[in-house]
Amino acid sequence: MSTKVYLGVGSNLNRENSLRFAFAKISPLLKNCKKSSIWISKPVRNGEPDYFNMVISGDTESNLEEFHTCLMKIEEMAGKEVMINDGTNFGMKRRLDIDILAFGELETTTPCIIPRHDIQDYPFVTCPLNELDPDFVHPVLHKKVSELWAKLEPTLSDDKKVVKTSIDWNVEAPVWNNASKD
Repeated sequence: MSTKVYLGVGSNLNRENSLRFAFAKISPLLKNCKKSSIWISKPVRNGEPDYFNMVISGDTESNLEEFHTCLMKIEEMAGKEVMINDGTNFGMKRRLDIDILAFGELETTTPCIIPRHDIQDYPFVTCPLNELDPDFVHPVLHKKVSELWAKLEPTLSDDKKVVKTSIDWNVEAPVWNNASKD
């Protein structure tokens, strides 16, 4: 039996390659795999580079624990690198962040919180999720993501707004392992 999943994917290090890498590794795990546009968001921590974010959806035959383990391996394979922005060294940071936003209708806290508790709070999640599937119904709030976005978007200050961008998906994804510094 397959389960519909939604994933939030973001990076503020080697952003284009990180998202290419994520999609190249995640898409084989999903049937009917789709991705949103890429949206730029400001970091929470001052001085860090902006983030590139997207949502990926599809159907999986795996259970949550297996699927979560695969995603954590993908994050690990993407590795870490030194983050330096505007002369500030932020130290070693991971290139990629993958969050399971929803896993069918499942509600759980193990191995992670499902559905992701803050889908409705972050424009870098709500906006691309709305773009990808405006009819997605939040399993706990029982509201369509289009309703959540319509409520959130007008309240956003300039520093919280997301801006659509694009990357060349025809560029080959990097071959990284956790020791890579590319």
